[in-house]
Amino acid sequence: MLLLLLVWEYVRSRSNLVPWASVVWFSNNIPKHAFVLWLLMGEKLKTQDKLKHWEVNSQVLVCTLCEQVQDSHDHLFFNCPFSNQVWNRVKQHMEFPIFSDSWKDFMLLVSPFAKRRVARIIVVKLLFAATVYSIWQERNNRLFKKKKRSVDRV
Repeated sequence: MLLLLLVWEYVRSRSNLVPWASVVWFSNNIPKHAFVLWLLMGEKLKTQDKLKHWEVNSQVLVCTLCEQVQDSHDHLFFNCPFSNQVWNRVKQHMEFPIFSDSWKDFMLLVSPFAKRRVARIIVVKLLFAATVYSIWQERNNRLFKKKKRSVDRV
């Protein structure tokens, strides 16, 4: 067992702690929400702009939420008119004075407060992660299952 731990420590890559780690990873977070949020923060979600580089499909694909432009991390989560409507509804419940129109800016603004174990901060982090997850889920349902929900349902 000790040998396995030593091998694991040797082969795994370590990097500096990112400032947003405590926004994504905390004990109250729902694991699937945290995972999707972590992928978003690393810009690793398989959005259509990423698939284009793989040459998966040569046709121009559009955002399944607004059907106007190609989806990307920035477009899908804050620039898309559909997502903006979802965020506007969520903002009404956050009761947090800091909110931004960019997921990167939001993470930077919330990061200094994120380690506090205050109910208000925990709720903000849960709402943020759940909203990101719900938008991603809606995008995938529309893309792969051809099922659409309204802003209120999302």
